[in-house]
Amino acid sequence: MRKTITGTGGMLLLQTLKDAGVEYIFTNPGSAETGIFAALAEDGDARLVMAKHEGLVAAMADGYHRLSGKVGVVIAHVMGGSYQLAGQLFNAQVAGSSLLVVAGDWASELQDYRGLAPFPGLTQAESMRAITKEARAAYQVHTKPEAISVATIRALREATTPPTGPVYLSISAELLNREGLQATIGEDAHYQIERPGPARPQTIEAIARRLAEAQCPVLMFGDDVWRGGAQAEAVRLAELLEAPVFTSRSIFANFPTRHPLFCGTYPVPKDFEKVTGLRPDLLFLIGCQGVHGGVREPTIMQIGPNPLLMGRHYPLDVAVQCEVRDTLRGVTDALGRSSGSSGWARQRSTVRAFAALLIEREENLVREHQNDTLTHPSVLEAHLAHLLPKDAVMVQESSTARTALLSLGHGGMAWTRSGGGSLGFGVGAAIGAKIAVGRERPVVLNLGDGALGYSAIGFWTMARYNTAVLAVVSNNESYQVVRHNWYKDMPDAKMFREDKYPGLWLSDPPVDYVALARAQGVEGECVTTVKELEPALRRGLERTTRGNRPYVVEVAVAREGIGAASTWHEDWQM
Repeated sequence: MRKTITGTGGMLLLQTLKDAGVEYIFTNPGSAETGIFAALAEDGDARLVMAKHEGLVAAMADGYHRLSGKVGVVIAHVMGGSYQLAGQLFNAQVAGSSLLVVAGDWASELQDYRGLAPFPGLTQAESMRAITKEARAAYQVHTKPEAISVATIRALREATTPPTGPVYLSISAELLNREGLQATIGEDAHYQIERPGPARPQTIEAIARRLAEAQCPVLMFGDDVWRGGAQAEAVRLAELLEAPVFTSRSIFANFPTRHPLFCGTYPVPKDFEKVTGLRPDLLFLIGCQGVHGGVREPTIMQIGPNPLLMGRHYPLDVAVQCEVRDTLRGVTDALGRSSGSSGWARQRSTVRAFAALLIEREENLVREHQNDTLTHPSVLEAHLAHLLPKDAVMVQESSTARTALLSLGHGGMAWTRSGGGSLGFGVGAAIGAKIAVGRERPVVLNLGDGALGYSAIGFWTMARYNTAVLAVVSNNESYQVVRHNWYKDMPDAKMFREDKYPGLWLSDPPVDYVALARAQGVEGECVTTVKELEPALRRGLERTTRGNRPYVVEVAVAREGIGAASTWHEDWQM
């Protein structure tokens, strides 16, 4: 229903957001947005969530969006402040997260430079374009008051229409403060565009025919399976085909990780064929943004609502922009009518043996280290798998945390990670996720000490809003994943011969992360031995679920891989 709204530019913006159903606004306040915050103080309906760094703000909005499905709205500051969003907007861009970032703009034709505003010749919106949806969704409102609502509505549609992603909106500070403005808002479409429907019947039949004819089809379920609520359909298809399921750099657990057909990370490892006697001859990508690395299978099919990264560096034999859930249902029904469906379980029975072997290897690693004094990452993984409830949400920011034993995805815990790899995501995203799922559902933050160094100021926000997150910090005192990646690139380098890795040792002096959290109002404890681990995790769960308070468990964990024993660092001092 159309309606006319009046007030300052800030009020026009706020009323448009309210009309779109926005309940939470994430921010670190700035002076160029006076009109927005004056409107918030006058209105009082929207809940403001504040953090002490813009990167945390963006991560909170991203975590909120991922678990609620709603647009995450950020009120940022002029260009210098907006630039602080960059790392986490990059993560949101890679993940395809629907965010709307609004910032005041001090641009002036008369004044060359003011504080954090752009230098002459630059525009604020243009400077942010590279880290928005498709590197293009940045808009500026400079002179026309009615454009505030028009541009906000356009941005909401942009953010939520595939390919989804963050949108940046720069609005003149003078317009935000100006009084007596008027605009028209309201529509029955609720500022969203209906997404594509399922694939056409003839296309569904063609997909089913190729799957039925393949000797060993490989399935890969991407993030649009999770977003589209198609996990049950994914399981049904895999079980009918008795096909191996792999993943490739997903931000959600789109297929249950403890399902007996889940075979780990793509590309298909060399020992798959050795163990199963099967050679993959078809790759079916469902709701994926593409594949990380090369593709070896001779036949490749890809479907999903987002065509942006389909077939960018590999050929496609079937390519369809479509909705995922009903398309999967149609493909599975068509396969069920196939004459060969009764024999697939027998032909591919060894796939389950390979998946079981992966779990057995991880369980053997746990047994090997369960009596160590210092906690091995596999032992922490086993404890989390045993203790965490299935309705929990896990936000992960650790590239070396082990998760093979955790039950993630359909029938297990919800799980998400940054996507872009820019550190500083975890704390903010966990806060946003907790706001999205509410008090009753547990949220666990599984992150490393290297990542926490980027966002530890977020414990203050946890305490301020009492977002009862259990933060489990794996402290190995190093940037371990960087050391591993260096070794892959240059295994013969001098630093590996001498066991000296510049810039990777994070201790000396050591950081007390529990004290860091406690100084901001969040209690916790440090685990230094395996014996202390289970009681500490149980206390953390008790504190966050029954006590409804955030809690930190810092776990001293063993380092793994090449150079694990090295504590060398540059020892110069002033």
